[in-house]
This record gives sequence, C-alpha cells and structure tokens, in this order.
Amino acid sequence: MSADNAEWVTSGSAEGFGSVVPADDLYHGTGPEGDSLTETWFWGFNVPDVAINCYVYCWVHPNLGVVSAGLIIYQGIKRQHLAAEVFDMPMFLSAATVVGDGRDIEVPNGLRMEVVEPLEHVHMTFSDPGRETEVDVHMKAVAPPVVRANGKHFEQVMHTTGTLVLRGERHDVDSYTVRDRSWGELRPEGHNPAPPYNWVTGVTEDGAWAFNVGSHDDPTLDPHWAADFDVAPEKAFKDGWVWRDGRAIRLARSSKRTERDMSTLRPTRYVLTIEDTEGEELEITGEVVAGVPWGGWHNIACHLALVKWDVAGRTAWGESMDVQWNDYVWRYGQTEADASR
Repeated sequence: MSADNAEWVTSGSAEGFGSVVPADDLYHGTGPEGDSLTETWFWGFNVPDVAINCYVYCWVHPNLGVVSAGLIIYQGIKRQHLAAEVFDMPMFLSAATVVGDGRDIEVPNGLRMEVVEPLEHVHMTFSDPGRETEVDVHMKAVAPPVVRANGKHFEQVMHTTGTLVLRGERHDVDSYTVRDRSWGELRPEGHNPAPPYNWVTGVTEDGAWAFNVGSHDDPTLDPHWAADFDVAPEKAFKDGWVWRDGRAIRLARSSKRTERDMSTLRPTRYVLTIEDTEGEELEITGEVVAGVPWGGWHNIACHLALVKWDVAGRTAWGESMDVQWNDYVWRYGQTEADASR
C-alpha cells in the first residue's frame, strides 16, 4: 500500500493486546497536534430477520472542537444514502455541547447515548415523530474490550435488547454486534492511492463466538484491482482477533476475497480464511443482506452493510465497512453509459 496514510487501522504491534480502564470509554480530548486528531465511538444493532441494521457514529476532532454525530437505520440494499429509512448525520456540531465528558452524548436530532456503566452498559434512545421512528435499547457487554496493542482503540462484543419503531413499524431488538472506540491518533483525510480497505465483524447468534478483521483483499487471490495497485501480500492484513472459549486470541493471518456489484462497487459477498495465533484455522463466508453507501468524510466512499456469516455451519451476524479512495473509484466506477451496456 504505497503512500499509506491509513496506518491508524493497524495495531502497532504484531503481538498481544493492549489494556484499557473504564475511563477510556469516556472522552479523552488529548493527543498529538494536528487538525485530524480523532476520537470516535461506533455503536450498532440489527434486526436480522427483516434485514435492518442501525449504525451510530460519533466522530470528534478534539483540536478543532467539532463533532460529527448521528445515526443511519436502513433495511435491505440502498443505492443512495438518503434512501435509508432514517439518515440523520449532522457533520459540524460543537463537541463541548454534544459530547461533554462522553457520559451522556446528546445530538440535536434526538439521538442520545448514555453511558450507564463504562465498558459495560450503554442506553441508546432516539425520537423522531416526523419519521415515525423511536429507538429505546440497552447495549450490554458480552465480553471485555479487545484492545489494540497501542492502547488507543478497542472493539467489544455487545448484546442489544429493546424496541425499534421504524417508519411506524415496531420491531423487538435482541441482537449481537461489535462496537468500537478510538482516541489519541491522527486520522488524515488526504487521498490514499490504495484499493478498498474493509473492516468486518461477526458474532454467532448465541454470542459465544466473534471475530474482527481489518484488511485489503489478498492480492494472491487475483482481485480485480491487482494490476493497478501494488499491495504486498504480507501487508494486506492489518489487524484482527477471534473471541472463543471466553477469551480473545490475536489473528496470525487472514486472507480475504470480496465479491462486488461492479455497477456500484459495493461488496456483496466475502470469503475469508483466518488463522489465530494458536493455530486454529477457519473459512468464513458472508452474504451482504443490507447495505447503504455513506462517505464518512468527503475524500472517501464507504459502503456500510449487515452481513450474514457462515462459520463452519454456524450463523453469525455482523458489520462490514468498506472504505474506498479516489484512485480506485475513478478506475472502476462506471459511468451511466457504461452501466447501461
């Protein structure tokens, strides 16, 4: 990955995990100088039987004092971000007003994320009578945070229960997902001459097994971009872990192949082989059942998705966040004339 400006997706070490304390779930607001100093929270939940996914994001630029925060709730495959049942993601808000110390994040659009107990329990509410949408769910930890070795990012398996009323239709929520949290690093928004980077997660329906992989596709599997982007095979996998037998285990390697709808470049299917540091190897396949495009910042395209995974015959559900930069989309994004042929 030449001229890589996205090294913040790596663990900073090939071995082991870092550690966190409950205060790390709250706002830090510190780090190196630079406009791109970033602090984020991602939470989510799903209703798999009806292909509904909810994506909640809070992205602070501490050195600028601004925050982008909101939610996206989508059902099935959407071609445009505003085709989501609910899309409400204000880009420029006061971090001091919205985030405070991170215990009670309140966005003016009706979204509230209240930390009941750091690293253990978050209460999410959202009310939008005009769109006939209400959310009242509790997100509770299933496992301790899995922390990158640099101690500035973690993922955590959560169990979410409660109710969702979406455009007037009520749904019971009882699902598992992997949330994440980052702080203290620069996250440059400049162009990255690289193929898509993908962050995927999955949790089995009983919550007992989970995984996370951040990677490019394996260039040895002949992805469609192989002739145009020089990615060393050993650099394609960035970071990952598996949760099994009540503990987190680092991945030693992962090899991924992504199938795409080439008219939109969105992922449709994944095939992953993962091997953990204890030698256990698994092949995991995933089908995208719901998706929506969203440019998290203007210099990227990001396809969000709910994925149904097959893990050696077990079903798991999880997220896909597929990030694309200008060179890739310029090369492979079709014009309307191309798409009609």
